[in-house]
Amino acid sequence: MNHRHQRALRKGKWKYLKVDEHEYLFDITADARERANLAHRNPELFNLLREEWLAWNKTVPAIPEDATVSLGFSQKDMPQR
Repeated sequence: MNHRHQRALRKGKWKYLKVDEHEYLFDITADARERANLAHRNPELFNLLREEWLAWNKTVPAIPEDATVSLGFSQKDMPQR
């Protein structure tokens, strides 16, 4: 998914997340609702996960400019009010 420039990487109990220009580090076993950003308390781990995401992202082919999405249904298939 490419919406609001999101990034996410999970490693064990840790999750790195970036939404727009905001970056986060969560311990998802202790904080399932992802409310406590631990990036400043764990800067080395935060930077490691960010770098791992960047390295992975370099291996992913770019989305072609002419790419389209087919939803498999039309507007008439959607519930109407």
